[in-house]
Formats: sequence, C-alpha cells, structure tokens
Amino acid sequence: MLVWMIAAGGGFATADESDTHPQDSQRSSESDVEARWQKDGWELMERFCLDCHNDAFQEAELDLSGFDTIEGLMLEGNGMTAERVLNMVRFGAMPPEDYDVPTDGERKQLVQALDAAMYSVVCDLVPKPGKVTARRLNRAEYNHSVRDLFGMDLRPADAFPSDEVGGGFDNNGDVLSLSPMLMEKYLDAAISVADAVLVDPADLPRIDSEAAGDLLVVQGDGVTGSFYGRFITPESFVWTEFKVPADGKYRVQVACGMTREDDGPGRFGLFDSDGLLLGTFVAEYFGGGGSSQRESVTVHLTEGTHILCVAPLPGADDDAKGDANWKVGEAKLDAIEKLSKQAIRDGKKQFGKGLAPDRRFDRDRYTYMVRKIEVEGPSEFDNPVYPPSQWKILRKQPPRRRGGYRDVAEAARENMAPLLRRAFRGPVTDDDLDAYAALVKQATDRDESFVDGMRIAIAAMLVSPRFLFRIESPVDWETGNVVAQADEGVVTLSDHQLATRLAYFLWSSLPDDRLLDLADQGKLRDETVLKNEVKRMIRDPRSRSLASEFAAQWLGLRNLEGVQPDASRYAGFDESLLPRMATETESLFMHLIHQNRPISELLTADYTFVDAALAKYYGLKDSKIPEDDFVKVTLADTPRRGVLGHASVLTLTSNPTRTSPVIRGKWILENILGTPPPEPPAGVPELEETATAGAEASLREQMEIHRADPACASCHRVMDQLGFGLENFDAVGRFRKMDGKFPVDSSGELPGGRTFNGGKELSELLGRSEQKSFAATAVRKLMTFALGRELTPQDRCVVDEIVAQTAADDYRLADLVWGVVNSRPFQAYEWTPNVTFRDAVGDAERK
Repeated sequence: MLVWMIAAGGGFATADESDTHPQDSQRSSESDVEARWQKDGWELMERFCLDCHNDAFQEAELDLSGFDTIEGLMLEGNGMTAERVLNMVRFGAMPPEDYDVPTDGERKQLVQALDAAMYSVVCDLVPKPGKVTARRLNRAEYNHSVRDLFGMDLRPADAFPSDEVGGGFDNNGDVLSLSPMLMEKYLDAAISVADAVLVDPADLPRIDSEAAGDLLVVQGDGVTGSFYGRFITPESFVWTEFKVPADGKYRVQVACGMTREDDGPGRFGLFDSDGLLLGTFVAEYFGGGGSSQRESVTVHLTEGTHILCVAPLPGADDDAKGDANWKVGEAKLDAIEKLSKQAIRDGKKQFGKGLAPDRRFDRDRYTYMVRKIEVEGPSEFDNPVYPPSQWKILRKQPPRRRGGYRDVAEAARENMAPLLRRAFRGPVTDDDLDAYAALVKQATDRDESFVDGMRIAIAAMLVSPRFLFRIESPVDWETGNVVAQADEGVVTLSDHQLATRLAYFLWSSLPDDRLLDLADQGKLRDETVLKNEVKRMIRDPRSRSLASEFAAQWLGLRNLEGVQPDASRYAGFDESLLPRMATETESLFMHLIHQNRPISELLTADYTFVDAALAKYYGLKDSKIPEDDFVKVTLADTPRRGVLGHASVLTLTSNPTRTSPVIRGKWILENILGTPPPEPPAGVPELEETATAGAEASLREQMEIHRADPACASCHRVMDQLGFGLENFDAVGRFRKMDGKFPVDSSGELPGGRTFNGGKELSELLGRSEQKSFAATAVRKLMTFALGRELTPQDRCVVDEIVAQTAADDYRLADLVWGVVNSRPFQAYEWTPNVTFRDAVGDAERK
C-alpha cells in the first residue's frame, strides 16, 4: 500500500480523512496539547525515531530527545527541525524500511500529533511577522523600475550578473549580495540610462553646409564669373552633393540671380538626381558684378548622400510656384533625369580643384547665375529623436543668458522633484532637492549644458541606496529619529513602505503616483482602499510580472532556457518553441488571476493559450489562431488538462533522451502538493547506471528494478505513481501511445485507493481531491515571493488562516493574493534597533 501523506501543510490526504486543523475549532489548552503530544506523538517518536536520533547517537546530526515536551519543541531552532521531521515522516522517508516502521495508522497519528503540537507552539501566541533583510533590487526589479520611472524599456540590468536564488526566488534579501563588480555595473547603468532618457539638442544630427565655387558642377554650357558664380544657359543646370544626417525636413537656400535686367525675374527649380522637382523660386536682377539674392525652399530629404540640382525652368509663368506645368513632387526635368552615374563621377573629380573666373563672358548667352547652395536642418525629424521621457523630465528649462543660464537650480528642483519621489518611493525634502539641483548647477557653471547637468543628477539618483535598496526602518532617513515605535519588537509598515511592498509584489516595480498619493494622504492602510488598489494593480498590464517573475520561478519555467532535447530523437521539435511553451503557462496563470478563478484550475483547465506555432505543435486545427499572439483555445477533445498538459512542464521535467517519471513526480510533489521529497541517499546510482536496466524492459519495468533498493523504495512509490500518469506525453510534451516498442502504461493509484489512467484523469483527480493542499502550496509560494524571505514556522499559521478564509469560495487565486497582502507578515516587520543604520546608509549614498 502507498505511504500516507497528510494534508497538514500540504501533501496527500486520503479520501476519507477529515482534514481538520487546530485553528478550525477552539484551540486546546496548553495542558491538553501536552497530554495529546505525550499520548499520541512522543510515544511513537520515541519508539520509531530515538534509536538513531538521540543525544548519544545523532544520525544525520539530528537529536530528537529534546522533543519529549511541548517546551522542548519551543526551544530556538527546534521549530525548523520539527518541520523537517514532519515532512520526512509524512512523506514516508523515515523510518527506513529495514527498521521497525509504523503502520499507516501510526504514521498518520504521529504526523497529526506533531503538527498539532507545532501549531499550538507557534500560533497560540500572536505570531511574529518575521524579519526582512534590507535588500537591493534584483535584475527584474531594476529593469521594471527604470521602465516605469522613465517610460522606456531600456533593460540595463540585463548586463548585471545573475541574481542568486533563495527559497525558490531571486528576490530573497538574504542572498542578494552587492559585489564590487555589481557596483561598477550600477554606475555604468546609471550613466547609460541618463544618456538614453535625455537628449541634448546640441547632440542631434544636423547639417549646416554650403557648396560654392568648385563644389558646384555645371552640367551643360556654363562659365565661371565674378566671385566664382556659375553662369549657365537656360538649357543647362548646376549640381552638387550633400550628405544628409537623418530623415526629415531641410531648408535648402540658393544664392542666384539674372545677368541682365531686361530678362526680368528668373525662374529656378530645385531638383533631385532623378529630375524630380523639389521646390521653385524666383530671382531678380540685382545689378552687375554677379550680384545675387538668397531664395529658400523646405524639402523632405532622407538620410544619406543626395545630389541636388538647380536649373532654370523653361517656359514657366512669371510666378513659377503657381505654374501647372511645374508641380512640386510631380514635374521632372529630362536633362537631369538623364544625368548618368558616369557624369556624376566625372563631375566630382573637379571638387576642390579650383576655378579660373572669366569676367568677359557673353552675358547674352549665359543669362542665369547660381553662386551657392546651402542645406540646413533638419527642422523636423521623421522619426522621434527625443525619447518619450524628454519632456516629462524637462518640465522646466532655465532661460539662456549670454551663453549661459539663469535660474538653473529652480528649474532643476522642479524637474527632479517628481523623479525623486518615484525613485525613492516616498516624500523627498528640500535638502534632497537642493543636493540634486546643486549637481546640475555645478555642471552649468562648468559650461556644460543644462541637459548634461540633468543627466548627472539622474545618474546620481540611480546609484543612491534609496533607489537601489528596499530598506524598511522606523528611523527617519534625514534626522535619524525614531518615528515609529516597535510594539514588542514589531513595527507596522508606514503607508509608503506598504506601497513599496505592494508594488514590488504585484509589479516587481516601484509604486505609481496613485499609490504614493494614497500613502501621502495616510489612506493606503484602510482595508477597503487597500483591497481596491490590489484589484486595480492586478488589472494593470504591469501585473504580468506575477507570471514572468513569480509563476515562472515557482513552476520552474526559467529552466526551459537550458533545456536541450535530443534532436535526433524528437524530429519536429524546434528550440523556438521553448519561449512559446513558457508563454502558454504564464498566460494561463494570468488568466486565472485576472478572472479570479480557483487555483485548482491551474490543474484542471480544459483550455489554454497558444499561438499558431504552438497550436500546430499540439495538433490543434484552427486556422484563425494568429502567428504573433496568444489566444484562448479549447482543449475539451484533447488529453491535455492544465499545466500538467503543458509542453513547458512536460519538457522541463524530462531528460534530453527520454521522459522521467521521477522528475515529473517530484515536480508535482514540490510545486503542486508542497511536499518536497528528501534528497536521495548517497551512493544510489541513477537509473541510467543501473546495470540490469536496458532497452529490453519498459521504463516502468526499469523503474521497478531501480526501486528494489530499500533506500529508494519509499520515495519512489509516491513519485513514480504521479510521474507515470504523464507517460502519454514524450520528453518534449507531445502526446503518444507507444514508447518505442512498448505500449505506454499511464495508470496509477493514489492513497485511499484513488485510481487514474493518464494525465487528464491525474490532473482532474489532483485538482478535485488535493485542492486544499495546492492552495496551501500557492499561498506559501506567494508569501515567500511577496516578503522576499523564506518562511518561518510562525508563517505557517498565517498560511493556514489564508487557506481557511478562502476555502468557501474554492481558493480563488486573486483572493489568495489579497490574503497575503492583508496578512500581518506583509504589513509589519520585526525590528532590532541598530545604531549604525543611519551612518551606514548615509555613507553608501554619499559614495
């Protein structure tokens, strides 16, 4: 018979088990709990455990002799040890099978007694909310904070070293260290972000260039006159070359004129090298000596090298701009259109060669003159050259004065005030503003631009500990005075600290203005207001981080990045499917939280979210599924249900060459039921190393051989049953009926005689009978992520309360999130006064 696994704290519950908890009824008195522990618990522990775990012989460095009383369980450090013992006994890993082992009933009795004793120890008193280490932003939090601060998804933290993981998540304050290399990365990132969010107009690509003399090429009949003017006949034209820096509008100015007064106004056109008319203008006779006037047109030019031509407009009306024969953008001049590449190459050879003026040329013949062509701009850019953040940051710019600026500090203060409030997640003082304004003023005093000064201030803000770190303290930042009193070592979060915790939990980013406004008004702690904010934040697109940062780590989706299935075995699998697989699972998670669906639907959903490529991979026939978006589709007629039917989970729980019932079963135990199995005994070979296993036995038969080792049997009896339920899916998540030459057997039995056949039945069975265990697992994971620390035995009391509060409505996911936010550990913290706190942080900020 399978080992018993009790639902207390997660795990299997038999179908006929009452599954009650001490908190579900009035708690027993201390003497009753002591009596029950002595009668139902200690007697069994002494009988089955003390031979190997006593004060004289401590197998695995574990001494349980002090657990003989409730007082012993309460000793510091024993709580975590008791949790470990509870899991080992509940899992069936202890005692080993070659020792005297309890019956199923005795095991259940010991687990319930120990659980009840532990619960009374930590929960009869008001549980402490726990300590949270002052911690830096992790890579995702840094990226998201920069994105929301400036409105640009720059992702500077992608260049940072990977974050360490603690308790299953990379936002654990106890492992987020700050190395010298990371500090250098912070400095580099601050500078690059500041450069990206503000553009100095002086740095924009511009051209202000002119071509005259030997840079003007005459195509046709022409001469050089006074002041190197280029005189041409009506059938000829002048051209030159300019390099345009960006797409946009440019002003092209031409210095031109007529050589004879009686010819009247001269009509000119500006053409490109294809002969297309770009603009027209009229030039008068301005006296002898080659005098000219300046005429300009605004034209659109693209980035790159351009040939610009100026030619007389033959047959034009007196006002060439209104001539129907010379419509800008439509009319062409044949002579220019026929200009060959060879003619252009030959013409460029004269650039810089010098010219010899001819003052006695025939003015009756050469009646048109072009002295200079100038290009300036762009006056407008086609593409945005200023980042979206530019004018949000530069709310005020100081007036210029004699090459410098006036009122720099005033403008800098106005610009930095909203930035500092968001970046520091709370109010800023006049001293704060003065300090950052001084940086800007110092820059402009060095003849740097105001924008450069603002960049320096922004970079300084981004390396401040007040941005980089989340520090919760009852000590005022500026004065060092205690502004919040600890009640028996417990401090309630301020409204601004609560806003910060909330934002980094639900968005992995800093609070928005609405949260900060409510915190300023002291309203965020109001339960109704807080609940409405949680609902608003879940609806916000930024809550997608709950999938990418929380769910992806909880369910192990990030491990897909390192998965490399054997391509020779799995034809049709493409690595481009891996991120699609992860997106499918994340999309289902977000659907459940947005719609506030029961957590069990993560297992039982008869629908999923796919794009065209993943739909094809699953064999779903729906031509309307888009190529570049994930849409909801039904799985009603398929063998897939919930995440246990997702290719993401099925692939990451397989080996490169085959499926692994052990890994899959272990994944379910850890991530769904919350009962991680113990580490395998030392010296036990992997399945591949088992000499008797081979191709002539099915995988189930090979696993039976592997389980013959008594040290393996107890754990594998549970894991293998769960894992074999998914054997109809291969190592890359595709459905199959055969494993090589062997028919797939995906049947199994859970405690209490609950049988299933295949992943669909397994998913539905777990979703139906293990809903409470799954909900407890989800709450533990949510709390660990939300608090940024591993949970303590006292947190167990809060987990049980949240699970009990949400049971009547089927443990809906958004309700579980609200339970975490509304809990004491989320809204308070333990505080130990530290006289060096202010000095240490102050020194760090100054550096």
